Amino acid sequence: MMQNKKFKRQLLAATITALISASANAQESTELKKEKDQGTQSEEVVVIGIKASLQRSLDMKREAKGVVDGISAEDIGKFPDTNLAESLQRITGVAIDRDRGEGSKITVRGFGPDFNIVTFNGRQMPTSGGRSFDFSNIASEGISAVEVYKSGRANVATGGIGAVVNVKTSKPLENKGMQAVVSVKGVNDSGTRRGSSVTPELSGLFSNTFAEDTLGVALSFSHQERDGGTQSATTQDFMSRNFVTQADIDNNVPDAEWGSIAVGDPSAKNFPTEVNGGIYAIPTNIQYNLDDFQRERVNAQLTLQWQPIESFTGTIDYTYAENQISTQHQDLSAWFDPGCKTRESEWVQEGQIWSPTRYSLIGCSKDNLQGVGKFAFVNENKSLGVNLKWEPTDQLSLSLDYHDSSGEAMPNSKYGSSSFVAVAAMNRITTNGYFSKNGMPILEVQLGERNSYNQITRIDELRAEDMQLSGSNFGSFHNRMDVEQLQLAGEFEFADNFSIDFGVSSVEVTNRGQSTSVSRDSWSGVGKPGDIADLLKTESIKGVFDGIEGSGDPRQVTDFFTWDFDALIERGEALLKSGEHGKVSGEGGPCLTGFCPSYDFDLDEVTTETSHSAYVQTHFVFDSFVRPSNLFAGLRYEETDVHSEALVPLYDRIEWSVDDNKLSLKRLLDAEGVTKQGFSELNGSYNVFLPSIDYDIEVVEDLILRASYSKTITRPTYNDLKGALIIDYIGSDGGGGRRGNPQLKPMESTNFDYSAEWYYSDASYVSVGYWTKDVVNFIQSKTFEDLPLFENLYTPIDGPLYEQAVAAITGGDPLFEYDNEDINRYFAEHFANEPGVSVTGKGIEGDEYKVVVTGQSNDPVATFDVTLPVNQRKTSVDGYEFMVQHSFGETGFGFQANYTIVDGSLNYDINLNEAQWVVPGMSDTANLVGFYDKNGLQVRIAYNWRDEFLQNPGRDPRFVAEYYQWDMNVSYEFTDNFSMFVEAINLTEEDYRVHGRSKYQVRSYEVGHARYNIGARYVF
Repeated sequence: MMQNKKFKRQLLAATITALISASANAQESTELKKEKDQGTQSEEVVVIGIKASLQRSLDMKREAKGVVDGISAEDIGKFPDTNLAESLQRITGVAIDRDRGEGSKITVRGFGPDFNIVTFNGRQMPTSGGRSFDFSNIASEGISAVEVYKSGRANVATGGIGAVVNVKTSKPLENKGMQAVVSVKGVNDSGTRRGSSVTPELSGLFSNTFAEDTLGVALSFSHQERDGGTQSATTQDFMSRNFVTQADIDNNVPDAEWGSIAVGDPSAKNFPTEVNGGIYAIPTNIQYNLDDFQRERVNAQLTLQWQPIESFTGTIDYTYAENQISTQHQDLSAWFDPGCKTRESEWVQEGQIWSPTRYSLIGCSKDNLQGVGKFAFVNENKSLGVNLKWEPTDQLSLSLDYHDSSGEAMPNSKYGSSSFVAVAAMNRITTNGYFSKNGMPILEVQLGERNSYNQITRIDELRAEDMQLSGSNFGSFHNRMDVEQLQLAGEFEFADNFSIDFGVSSVEVTNRGQSTSVSRDSWSGVGKPGDIADLLKTESIKGVFDGIEGSGDPRQVTDFFTWDFDALIERGEALLKSGEHGKVSGEGGPCLTGFCPSYDFDLDEVTTETSHSAYVQTHFVFDSFVRPSNLFAGLRYEETDVHSEALVPLYDRIEWSVDDNKLSLKRLLDAEGVTKQGFSELNGSYNVFLPSIDYDIEVVEDLILRASYSKTITRPTYNDLKGALIIDYIGSDGGGGRRGNPQLKPMESTNFDYSAEWYYSDASYVSVGYWTKDVVNFIQSKTFEDLPLFENLYTPIDGPLYEQAVAAITGGDPLFEYDNEDINRYFAEHFANEPGVSVTGKGIEGDEYKVVVTGQSNDPVATFDVTLPVNQRKTSVDGYEFMVQHSFGETGFGFQANYTIVDGSLNYDINLNEAQWVVPGMSDTANLVGFYDKNGLQVRIAYNWRDEFLQNPGRDPRFVAEYYQWDMNVSYEFTDNFSMFVEAINLTEEDYRVHGRSKYQVRSYEVGHARYNIGARYVF
């Protein structure tokens, strides 16, 4: 595959040369469309194409108030890229996250998706649960332009410290007359393993005006299908550890955590011999994932306009978007038990960081686990809006806008939104993981049997007759967001050089999240080996990772089983009826077997956010030093009320399984065995004043200098605002939980922007910018310890019976060593008849005592450590933006190039073994786009690069490696109406890699795939 990728790079260069050469023979120009008036020779010239799109984007930037960038459609129904996010990444300071190889969410100036707000025609749009907007739900065919506001404005929506992105849709009265276009496309995803090699896409747009252009109707639609696949090699975690001695481990000092390796351990090669202040990392597993997906996206928008008089325009629009995604998952993996005492390892040192190059378990973790899953959900967005624009006088213009919109995400399968069933054989006897700096993790597994001396007595091949049904999980979620917004805006021109913008707005956002899961905790196997042998088919990962370093390694496990999901569930239910089953949580679901999802959501959270705002903004046009200047000064006031309510499970008691020292929190059930729920309610509020000043001066002709000051906010995520208390665990030393905080304040940024822009021709310019952001009220988690959350929950640990048992066993000697087996036996033999004590077994070999103790009112009240988000951090971020756009006269050639530098005051220190507060997502970015647009031929080659960035700043960090991608678009216009095109995305199939503190700590290596589109377009 590496040779194949090299060939594709050579092919890219050859294709560019050939296509540009071919343009010499082209006959028709795409630069001009000529619409001849009937019976005359007069012509209306409409400029279209790549160059025209860039020229309109240039005009948008030049005429903007403040720092604004944008992208314009090349023609009706034709946006530069098939995905809005992929178009936005061409703008300075914008980087994107990809999902399934397609642009999904944006990062602007180092601030991730939750720090940017997306509006449609100035309206706040709903998502399916969070603040970050997923552009993969929206097709680009009905979009006329996208504006990116990087500096704050009083009359622009709040919520984006990074940027406010406004998507503008086509309106009939803005493009008078009849216009229509239809486009068909075939899509090939090179990652497809199972599915159609070519899937269809159909889109169209119709717009027309009537009654002397006083009535208009526009309808756009898009139906897109795509089959694809992703393949990845992952390590769930690299647990960071400080170096300790064997004595530290024996004495259980705080640094001697689970899985610690003592310095000087002879089984650890190249490991330090003494404690040195460095950090090493232990892998927890290696997993190979094979996913096949099917996506069906439907978009439609209907717009009606009426302009009975020149000064009044009414608009009604309805937008619908649906995105269905189904995924079939297959994995094979091996868990590396950190508690294994018989292990070997080899290490590499980089500064103060040690990473394993080999990590081996000898005889531990016997399960050879493989899993199959299904994930299916649908995102649905609906929006109904009304807009009235009226100019009662030549000086005053008013606009009233209302919309009611919803976004919903829900399961789209009988198995819920996510389902997973595993099979396993209990014959894994040796496990080796191999890690390299640039390659994928290599998993080697040996199957067979070891005796009590850990000696190999049998070697096995992978056999279906050894496999057993293992654990499963069926999850369901339902998220819905409703947005109702009313905006009144106006502008009054006092004179040619002075005007005032003003407005008020009210918006109510209701966000509801529901979830539940049904789990079978049977990972050690159910039934007998061979019970499911007839359902299993052998497959191989050979060839899947070709081209990645490490693929084809002879040590690598390659074979795995796959099976029919429905048939395995049917067999599992048959085993359940025979009594061969594991523990079931969530009441077993409506099927009562644990092999189905439940829709009795045990967590139901609703957050309502109501905001009222008012703004005023002045505009002065004057001469500074005899040069034309503009000054905009505005102030926006906004007040927000937050109300959070939730239904959460109620708890009845705490049970202690004494022999294995496990505590469990038992839910309160009704007469039918269904969990009872309780209602919680929390409130919060805040208000902000957001000033903004924008100044620009044309110091010489076509050279504009800008300076901007503003304050902007980003609101807390809805997950941070939700008030439900969720208990995560209960242990012998207390429990732990988490809760949102509706009293959070928004993060607030003070921004300064400075830029210089030289527009030296109609479609060419150079710009340089510097910006700073000082952000306060950043949100960080804080843990409040030992809280007695439930007055009726008592823990047997340290209760009267417990203390009596310990005193009797130790004789009062604090140095006397004992374990839970001693306590278990004492409870069985002395407290069997005490309230809350349940004893089974006879206390003999093969029938040992099993003691379960329920907390009583004379026991201590259980305490919990609760983590919740609080405002307590601040940071500064600054950066530079460089942009060049150049068109080489009438040759048809041109290019765009930009580079963004982002720097923050806080950076992650890999030499500190602790979670750190750092803004994730900050990185430098660059783009280069070359194009040719003349004589009927359009060619665009785009290169996008993003430097390495921090994805997760936790104790075990995740860094996304440097990534670049080549895209290409070629089209030829055979007539004024008919054209054909070819598109290639990720042409050289670049891979995606995530690592920990060191590149040796590979967290994920995802195979890159190209996507090819070929289609035709007809303009009526």
